[in-house]
Amino acid sequence: MPHEDISGPVERWLQGDDAAFEAVFHYYRQRLLRYTFRYLKNETDAEDLTTEILVKVWQCRQSVTSPATFENYLFTIARNRVIKSWQKKVDNLLSFEPGNEPAVPAETNDPVLYGELVRQYQESLAGLPEQRRRIFLLHREQNLTYKEIARQLNISPKTVENQISATLKQLRIQLAQHLASLIL
Repeated sequence: MPHEDISGPVERWLQGDDAAFEAVFHYYRQRLLRYTFRYLKNETDAEDLTTEILVKVWQCRQSVTSPATFENYLFTIARNRVIKSWQKKVDNLLSFEPGNEPAVPAETNDPVLYGELVRQYQESLAGLPEQRRRIFLLHREQNLTYKEIARQLNISPKTVENQISATLKQLRIQLAQHLASLIL
């Protein structure tokens, strides 16, 4: 179906003709699949995300102000959902158990993407102030408690807690920004 032909079904659907959504669905499904697969590198994840996007569009059609803006609206949702999916990967990377190396998250089937995440994680760690990095690594790599770290560094356990919390927040932001830059 040529691009200009989809505006009619989109307009009818937005005006309440639910049957017209079938044409919209079939027109955009393959394009969304290609788009999501390009970033997720996993067919199942791309299919699940595509379905989720189309359901979201169905539920929020009142947010579309005109058929002319529909495609931008649809692919903005897709971009945001891909970023959200990557954010889950970042969260998995940062939630590994102290004393263990981060494991490849189950949903990360792309070793290149995972390798990029780990590289950026290590680069972000290296960019931390020395004391903050030391506190974080004592907790994560040597499995020390906040109290043990506080005793070893002659600081309060609350300072240790605050430094680890701030480090995790900073790492999440940096990794999410890096992943978002890959899609923008």
